Amino acid sequence: MTTWQDEGIRIRRMVPEDYEEAYALWERTPGMHLQSLNNTYGGIALLLTKNPNSCFVAVDADGRVVATALGATDGRKGYLYHVAVAEQWRGHGIGTTLINRIYDVFKAVGIVKIGILVVADNVEGQEFWKKQGWNTRPDVIYFDHNL
Repeated sequence: MTTWQDEGIRIRRMVPEDYEEAYALWERTPGMHLQSLNNTYGGIALLLTKNPNSCFVAVDADGRVVATALGATDGRKGYLYHVAVAEQWRGHGIGTTLINRIYDVFKAVGIVKIGILVVADNVEGQEFWKKQGWNTRPDVIYFDHNL
């Protein structure tokens, strides 16, 4: 059986120059609500600057972005953002590999708890995270506020 590695897919750190391709992938990914001001080029570039070792892309043999997973930390807890895999590569383990890379980075700096926000109507995303061993938190309600 051919694996994604055999097909020339490789994983590397995300850089700001990946933004346009990554954003296009996010737009094509069901359940990715991109309305936040944090999803601009500047917002993602800042996240990459502050978390250079925990943000990854998978690129195909031609260098095109086919998957993303961004990890960020406040120094106490880790968070995952924009975990997305192009439709033709879903189910091949690329997403799991990306998040495992982030887990390794977080563990190396002493992070022991990770959070993720999944949009309520993103059933496919919820199923993915449940399969990854994540649990919902019925005891909290998420608020946000734009400055």
